Amino acid sequence: MTTEVLVMCKRCGRPQQAGAGRCAACGGELPEAPLPPSAPATPQHPFFWAELGGGRVLTGEGNRLSFRPGTSATPFLLELPGLRRLSLLHRPRYEALALTVGALVALPFVSSAVGVLLGLVALVGVVLALSVRRYTLALESAGGVETRWELGSPWRGSLSERRVRSAWSALALVMASRGVEVNGRLP
Repeated sequence: MTTEVLVMCKRCGRPQQAGAGRCAACGGELPEAPLPPSAPATPQHPFFWAELGGGRVLTGEGNRLSFRPGTSATPFLLELPGLRRLSLLHRPRYEALALTVGALVALPFVSSAVGVLLGLVALVGVVLALSVRRYTLALESAGGVETRWELGSPWRGSLSERRVRSAWSALALVMASRGVEVNGRLP
């Protein structure tokens, strides 16, 4: 019979398994606790850590990769031994074109003064679609199951976009060194 020792995270107050090193929920450092004699005392140090903005954090620690999509969100965990392929997907935010389509559909039915406003709305939709890019991390397991983590939709050329691109470059190197196939070149 093995006994699981739990410690409370000082940052978020959630119980965690002792010896994990960092909280799976918030990434905070966990307090030290004596482990049962049967449990190996192997502290796991992060081999990768990236803050992507908006509370999103990507972490590699031990034999797992985790992604927290927001400050109060529970992180997604993925075991690295089962990871076959890692890809970065990026595309413009085509959803913003809905503004353009809506404005252009309504344009023939309004007066010229409102038409000018609708023309501006249509233009804003096009500018948003071309200026904002969505980044997604696609993780494929050995069983062929694909998981997608939304890394964010930063403005092109912004600090947030540079942060995502830098995190991807570092993660790609680390995962390739661990034998994971890496796809997704940045433009």
